[in-house]
Amino acid sequence: MDDRVLSCCFTGYRPQKFPFPLNRTNPEYIDFENRLIDKIAGLISNGCLTFYTGMAMGFDIIAAECVLQLAEVMKNYAVRLVCALPFKEQAAKYPADWKEKYDNILSCADETVLISDKYYRNCYFDRNRFMVDNSDFVLTWFDGSPGGTKNTVKYAESVSRKVINLYAGCSDG
Repeated sequence: MDDRVLSCCFTGYRPQKFPFPLNRTNPEYIDFENRLIDKIAGLISNGCLTFYTGMAMGFDIIAAECVLQLAEVMKNYAVRLVCALPFKEQAAKYPADWKEKYDNILSCADETVLISDKYYRNCYFDRNRFMVDNSDFVLTWFDGSPGGTKNTVKYAESVSRKVINLYAGCSDG
């Protein structure tokens, strides 16, 4: 039997690209978050114990919060959260609520990987590639729209990673 620890990274949309508000008073958000928690818990139960988050507002931060919640509940598993930051000042312009979540996640993470000290044109692409290259699974909420999530999913598929899409219109969800 293979005792290798499996890993997963997250890629998904920023808040403005979701078709529903990202708050716990919204039934669509509650359903999304429950499905995300269920999928992460299932991965953990099946030996996926390391999770990579790119720490962008929206899907990345929500998924990281779910991993931290599950790590508390599923203490018999050695769950690890790795924050992959594209550059040092990534959250400098985040609104206060997202910045607070970002700081809390960083303080609870098991490891932080910094791709670059300063922003450069491809730093997000390089961060995403790093996460995919270090993962067995890519967990996403992807509706097919163009952008960074699409590019990351396409890259993951090109290097034979298992992509798990939580988008309701997708058969993997």
